[in-house]
Amino acid sequence: MGFKPRSTPIIASKSPIQVTEKRPELLYCGLHICETLVRLRKDDIIRVYCTQEQLGIFGELLRWCAQQKKAYHIVSPADLEKITSSVHHEGVAILARAPVHGSELALRKRLELFPQPFIFLDGVQNPHNIGTIMRVMAHFGWRTLAGHQQLPPLSAATARVSEGGAEFVETFVLNDALNFLSSLRQLGYRIVGTSSHARTSLYAQPLARKLCLVMGHEVHGASPEIEALFDDAIVIPGTGAVESLNVSVATGLMLGEYSRQHGIRDADG
Repeated sequence: MGFKPRSTPIIASKSPIQVTEKRPELLYCGLHICETLVRLRKDDIIRVYCTQEQLGIFGELLRWCAQQKKAYHIVSPADLEKITSSVHHEGVAILARAPVHGSELALRKRLELFPQPFIFLDGVQNPHNIGTIMRVMAHFGWRTLAGHQQLPPLSAATARVSEGGAEFVETFVLNDALNFLSSLRQLGYRIVGTSSHARTSLYAQPLARKLCLVMGHEVHGASPEIEALFDDAIVIPGTGAVESLNVSVATGLMLGEYSRQHGIRDADG
């Protein structure tokens, strides 16, 4: 059965007709992301695909689908590979409504009401890197990820690689990243980024509790305009045999050191 698009509901009003924004649909695949999706956002599920081998894990979900009159299909691994266009489906796929990026204003209010460290991605585009960063963030309890307007929407690959972490991280896009990041100092934040050319070691640098951690492009690093905003530029020390680390690996080391200094953040962020 093919995917049938849902019609967009119209809200009657005396003012000009308004259309409620339709959330995108995403076909999630992979054991851990699907388990987490079921646990946290079951009502967003539209359709489920499952192999016979995974009925022991997802049988209860299929019974719930039957009760809720939601579609589900027991399929072969080969058919699931065709449905997901991936060999990494791990025997389950779920079509569900996907989260969307929050706005710059929403992020500002979030940081004002609930001060917390967050990551700003400066040009990072690779879905596998973003998914791994989300996995690392969820592990250490970081809940907020921001980027330029070019920050890609959540993809099936990003969600799968996150191993469920994408369900714990909210994403935001900044229309004017330079002004927004500069304004963070009014809230007591420090902007910190990594650079292979920096002289201060990560392990010799106290990290502010209110931290905006900038992680730059996979190849070029942070842009000169963003780097000029850094309060601290730090280096992750190593042998020098390679110029730099993968951005997701570097993120893991940064968040690990932050957690050593300040503790693991709790489930409420």
